[in-house]
Amino acid sequence: MKLTLCTVQFHRGSGNPEINIEKMSGLLENIGSPADIILLPEGWLGPQILEHRHYMLMLEELKKLLPPGALLVSGAHYVRCREGVISTGAFLNGAETTHYDKIFPSHAIGERNIILPGTRQPLFVHRGITVAAVVCVDLFYPEIVRRLALRGAAVIFNPANIPAVRMGLWHNIGITRAAENTVFLAMANNTGTRYPDGREVKGKSFIAGPEGAFFRDCGDLPGVYFTEIDLQLIEKARERWKYLADVQSLHR
Repeated sequence: MKLTLCTVQFHRGSGNPEINIEKMSGLLENIGSPADIILLPEGWLGPQILEHRHYMLMLEELKKLLPPGALLVSGAHYVRCREGVISTGAFLNGAETTHYDKIFPSHAIGERNIILPGTRQPLFVHRGITVAAVVCVDLFYPEIVRRLALRGAAVIFNPANIPAVRMGLWHNIGITRAAENTVFLAMANNTGTRYPDGREVKGKSFIAGPEGAFFRDCGDLPGVYFTEIDLQLIEKARERWKYLADVQSLHR
């Protein structure tokens, strides 16, 4: 089975939410039917903390813009919920909204002073394909990705907001996670924005395949990037590499 993944590499600019929701709405309206799954980066709206009600209303508006039958992986934002502020994203289609969280907020950039660890790491089935998401730095924890693969995820998404000086490392880790779990790993990054310390975020979103090959490097320009992936490559890789089968007994 083949899927068309649509990676939105978003020009976040200064992070003005009114401007960015208008820009994102325009992009989604024009994607059209080729996209089976649309992946947005982390924090594309901006770095602000969103009230839960506002966040849910935004998701409902995005859902209305989807091509028929498409799945949206909405990225993740800081959201004030009943238990406190968490970083959370959602899988959205015409009928369902399922949330996933950042499990380990980044110590390096001080997120642990702002947000709580999340708990939700669901699987989502779209067109018979099981997918999952790990937010930004959660990709650095091989145990998180391995657990999702063992539960049946064939495509794992990594919405992120990563500075250019770290993207070489991110590419290497993404390829490794894809190969060691024999899954597809798709990462979406913002572009045209900066960290508070001045480091530039300049895209380089990518897709890595189950045999450890790069399927797509989106460069540094903003845009909508379509990539067709063949899920039969997963079974082909697993005929040779028995990593998941070997470690099943360690996770019972």
